[in-house]
Amino acid sequence: MKNQLLDAINQVISLNSGVAEFTNDDTLEALLPVDIARSLDVSDSISFSTRADVNDSYFVTYNSEIFDKFSGLLDVQGCASALAIKYDGYLKTTGFEKRINDTLCPQNGLIRVGKSFEALTPYILFNMSYTASADEKRLGMVSFFINGLTGIPGVEIGDALSWKSDQICLKDASKLAHINFEPLLNTANSYASKLIDTEITPWRKSLSRKLGRDEERIKTYYNTIVSEIRAKINKKNLEGEAQEKELARIEATQMELKRKLTDLQERYSLSVTAQLHSTLVILLQTVHIECELIRKKAKRGVIAVWNPYLKIIEPLRCEESGMPVTTFYLSDDEAKIIAPEVYSK
Repeated sequence: MKNQLLDAINQVISLNSGVAEFTNDDTLEALLPVDIARSLDVSDSISFSTRADVNDSYFVTYNSEIFDKFSGLLDVQGCASALAIKYDGYLKTTGFEKRINDTLCPQNGLIRVGKSFEALTPYILFNMSYTASADEKRLGMVSFFINGLTGIPGVEIGDALSWKSDQICLKDASKLAHINFEPLLNTANSYASKLIDTEITPWRKSLSRKLGRDEERIKTYYNTIVSEIRAKINKKNLEGEAQEKELARIEATQMELKRKLTDLQERYSLSVTAQLHSTLVILLQTVHIECELIRKKAKRGVIAVWNPYLKIIEPLRCEESGMPVTTFYLSDDEAKIIAPEVYSK
């Protein structure tokens, strides 16, 4: 089972040029850069564990001081870098018509395949850190690629980063000037929100169970007190001032119950904040295929991307929802790409 606390620490170490490796599910051994080790006030060679009985390991919990220090490392935002990848294989630029027609399928129009050519496609790795707080604080990070040309999140680049020898540091920023980062960041925020929600769903369910359990316990306790007071009133046939006094006790008990339930809601309420930690722009050698989408009298051009690392035609992007699509509809007026789920509405 994934150890989310140690996994978050592992990602922070990796982002800060350290090296870490799991020795088992609850222990992480790490080699830290000297400056990072100094900021954490630990040795540069260290082992972290979520079990207190592991010898020679630094015991960590979500509420521990060392975890707060790791969280502080994520507060350093805005780190961006770029590199290109040299592709040594043969990159064909013909014969894509059948592959396009088999992959990209407009349901109410046509797609016409034009010329294809080698081109650099930017793939942007977004690292989004987040802090989730309820009865305890948890730190995490989600990482994913967005195709900088099509704007599709969650794309893969295969083994493009497997060989350091193929990586070329980019010193000429002009190759990145055409990338419109603002809409890509909006897409990244939306996609990260979904990934984070998936990661914290088990915790949210656990909090819901704890809330239900504690609410039931508190209600039972205070309702028992109210029942005992009512029984006292009936048994002694209290009237007048004596009855009013006991009824006031009931009202006060019910008010206290309401306050306790509100406290429980606040205690188990889950709040999440997320921020962009860093990005890495990777320029991959791909093939761009000019295509024309046709719907009645409407026509428009789009670029389809052949990814040689995965040997696939990448999906296009729904212009209403932003989701990747291979089967889609076209709008009547501008031949916009619309996902079936959106078009049916």
